[in-house]
Amino acid sequence: MAHLRAFTRLFAIAGMFVIPAVCHTLPSPPPSLRPEPQQRDDYNWEERHQSVLNRNAKVKPEIVFIGDSITHQWGGAPASHRTFGKEAWERLFHNKSVTNLGFGYDYADNAYYRILHGELDGISPRLILINIGTNNLGHRGDSADACAANIAALVALVQKKQPEAQVLILGIYPRREPHLLASIAQVNARLATLADGKQIRFADIGKAISTPEGYADPRYFRDRVHPNAAGYERLAEALLPYLTE
Repeated sequence: MAHLRAFTRLFAIAGMFVIPAVCHTLPSPPPSLRPEPQQRDDYNWEERHQSVLNRNAKVKPEIVFIGDSITHQWGGAPASHRTFGKEAWERLFHNKSVTNLGFGYDYADNAYYRILHGELDGISPRLILINIGTNNLGHRGDSADACAANIAALVALVQKKQPEAQVLILGIYPRREPHLLASIAQVNARLATLADGKQIRFADIGKAISTPEGYADPRYFRDRVHPNAAGYERLAEALLPYLTE
């Protein structure tokens, strides 16, 4: 039993949970995590969740991209009711089978719920991209510690569901609000500590659409948080090397 306890132990580093890459026993989620579905007027969250489950029964993607509205509105399938980076998405993934698990308005908590309820079941992707957390900071007002811990719990669940897949954690993209600048930097620094150089990697591709000070560059955004077509092009260019490795 001693070796089992050792494998399931969580390590606290700078106030967040770090899960050893060799461990696929799911640890208890942090108290800050509230796994639950959601619903907004903009689209039907439950219908999109079901469309992912239906797609998994028919399509076995090489790549899965977990995210919020930024990923949801980028492109790919299941299709969004509106997209702003479709051309960039198609160039980036033109010869690959990809499932878009971006859901508008989602917190890391909602993504955790979705994965817990089947969105990675029945498939065997070789790469799982994760970009989420901006709504935890900007909409719900979570602390950097809580946001980072919730994303770390999501990473642990993804590894539990897909232990053979490579996981690429993408840092939270820049925003325009000055009061969020430090929190975004803190979360990204802590997410970087999850990388083991083997099965889990971290990439801060948001630098491609930020100002030198770290804010969202207005040339690449259509509002304070969502990239425009040019922004998605920049993100695709920054992400491409990680797909070709």
